[in-house]
Amino acid sequence: MKGLLLLTLSSLVCWVSADIRCHSCYKVPVLGCVDRQSCRLEPGQQCLTTNVYLGKMRVFSNLRCGTPEEPCREAFYQTSHKLGLTYNTTCCNKDTCNSLAPRPTPALDLVLTSLAGLGLWLLH
Repeated sequence: MKGLLLLTLSSLVCWVSADIRCHSCYKVPVLGCVDRQSCRLEPGQQCLTTNVYLGKMRVFSNLRCGTPEEPCREAFYQTSHKLGLTYNTTCCNKDTCNSLAPRPTPALDLVLTSLAGLGLWLLH
């Protein structure tokens, strides 16, 4: 009886630990996550976070699960010369390890958005 109980508990622990979830969303400044969801990792895959920058300003982030078709590949300072964007991708494989960073204060968001808008208006 004890052996059966131990086997059942071991199976349950393995089953629970295999259910690793990742955050999944597009995160943009001011708005935060758009279409927030979670996804379950398949065996051998990893959660990933890609941050996209224009200069030093983050434009958006993409959080998701890697897939066999698009596995996570860490990359830092990848640049798209046409658009002038820089991409940083990080990988992890623990439950919700690509967690959402806390949002800046709303006042700071408003100031940064206003300054960006003013800068674009002055350029035209």
